[in-house]
Amino acid sequence: MDGPSAKKSNSLETLVIQNITNVNDLKAKLNDIIKLGKNYEYDVSNCLTALLKNSDQEIVTLAVQAISELAKCEEKRETFAKKDVIEPIMDMLGKDVTTDRLELVKQCCRALGNLCCDCDTSRKLVLDHGVNILTKLLKTTLDNTNLSEVKIFTCKTLLNYAIGGQQFTESIVESGLIELMQRILAAELESEDMDDDLVSTVLLILSVVNDNTPEFLFSEDVNLLVLRVLRETVNMEISELCLDHLLLQAEHESVKALLARQECIQHVCSRLEALLRRQASRELRASDSEVDALVKQACDLLVLVLTGDEAMHLLYENGHGAVYETTVRWLEASNPHLLSAAVLAIGNFARQDDYCAAIMETHIFDKLLDIFETHHKLGLELKQGVTHSIDLATASKVQHAALSALRNLAVSAANKKVAASKGRAAPVLIGALPTVEDHHVAYKLLAALRMLVDGQESVARQLACDRGALAAAARWGAAEHAGAAGEAPRLLAWSCKLLPQAQHWRNYVEVDGCISCLVNMLIASHSVMQNEAILALTLLSIHCLKDKPDIEIENTLIAHLLKSEIGKHVSVLLETNCAKMPIQVVENLLAFLDVTSKVNQLALDFKDAKVGEALQKLMDARTDLSDDLKSCVLNVVAAMADK
Repeated sequence: MDGPSAKKSNSLETLVIQNITNVNDLKAKLNDIIKLGKNYEYDVSNCLTALLKNSDQEIVTLAVQAISELAKCEEKRETFAKKDVIEPIMDMLGKDVTTDRLELVKQCCRALGNLCCDCDTSRKLVLDHGVNILTKLLKTTLDNTNLSEVKIFTCKTLLNYAIGGQQFTESIVESGLIELMQRILAAELESEDMDDDLVSTVLLILSVVNDNTPEFLFSEDVNLLVLRVLRETVNMEISELCLDHLLLQAEHESVKALLARQECIQHVCSRLEALLRRQASRELRASDSEVDALVKQACDLLVLVLTGDEAMHLLYENGHGAVYETTVRWLEASNPHLLSAAVLAIGNFARQDDYCAAIMETHIFDKLLDIFETHHKLGLELKQGVTHSIDLATASKVQHAALSALRNLAVSAANKKVAASKGRAAPVLIGALPTVEDHHVAYKLLAALRMLVDGQESVARQLACDRGALAAAARWGAAEHAGAAGEAPRLLAWSCKLLPQAQHWRNYVEVDGCISCLVNMLIASHSVMQNEAILALTLLSIHCLKDKPDIEIENTLIAHLLKSEIGKHVSVLLETNCAKMPIQVVENLLAFLDVTSKVNQLALDFKDAKVGEALQKLMDARTDLSDDLKSCVLNVVAAMADK
């Protein structure tokens, strides 16, 4: 020790406690420790562990309470996370709860809960000793109205225990504790004054089970009780917990349908509107960020439920469903969460062909274009430093949602014609393509354009004539983001086959990156995409190399094909797919090679890449090639061999 003012050592403090012979003095010392709690500076874990075996129940109770207070400190908690502490406490909890033992049981629950807080060592000791002890105790509290404190302490202990991970939540499920959580919620719903602390603790336990075992499906009764709590509570924290539970459970199709049947989404929409009205009139004590989080959560639930087929039908209700009508109304909402949810909801309703046609007959398609156009402009201004009420991420989210809905609405042939005849969609979407930077938005924009192009020559012409939009498509085709990179070449390919005149497809050859984009799609994982690329390249090759409109465009195509390593791509395509390649793909590929192999530079590139050998393997592997196709293969191979 460094002088008279130095702190006493842990061993000296332990010795002081061990030498107290007067019971009242010992109780006073323990009360001092309890009062100081986590600020008590000594490690007397051995003393307190020994006192758990004391014959005086009051001494034992005070020792347990002291452990409970000291365990609030993470450093001290570790010193009590041992078998000699956990097992005696659990054994005490395993005995009958009598009036004279009530305080001891309370303190044991508190101590065990604090010991399990962020401490896997304690949790594993509880697991090893048997969580059934806590199950039995909690069941006892449900049958005795005088044990409400023990009930909440036990639930909080179980929460701290469960947070540790899957092995702990699995033990909770296996021990039957979920059924007891169900009984607690049912009882609180029937009581005159719901205990918010108890209900929120139970909901947190359910949330932890959801998080640690996401595949776990709670019984319909549990999910309905959570829904009832959501309907009856005015507590925002509890509402958030209910929504969190329902969101995770709604990953299951059966729960989506359940929530739709029980009018959950209709209730959530009504509550959201009421909440936002109260926020606008400054009636809420909650912060804007708290309200915003709750609104986002509720909107996420709406959209998730609508991804279920049965739920979507129930909520559409032939175009007269309350939820459908609400989402249509929300297309005018200023709140970005409501707007995004509404747009995504429309996109989900549009999955059904007859609903899609009915929606197209309304103003909704044009409204979606308005929403996209407005938020695209907002996004551009935000990037330039202009201040708006929403941030860039939100503007991008709304654009993404609007494009997703537009794409779904444009899937059917009839709707494509309607969209094309109106004449507005193509200019808006094509005009936006060069300035889109978010890859999620680009993916949906390219997909929406591809749906519009399909079968609509006028849209394909508009796309082909805009050099800035073919350059943007080529740029996204070379991007690392799979979604946009996959859609870009498909858009180019789909539009190529609709362009009859040279002035329309010329930009595809001249704009750097377009040919490379198509060549790369030759080795896509799906035969449909491979065929689309082959067909587009064949058409371009016929236009440029066979029809020979002018020497400049011919040389440009050849240069781009060589730069894109066309030979290597064709060789890989043949080597990896010769046996399983659909005959239609084979026919189109041979048509492409028949045209291009007549060009010396390309024939030499094919030869160097061993395309001839790959074609021979194709001949050997296939029995479905016609004589004409075999003859074409031999001619192509001969053209390469001459180089």
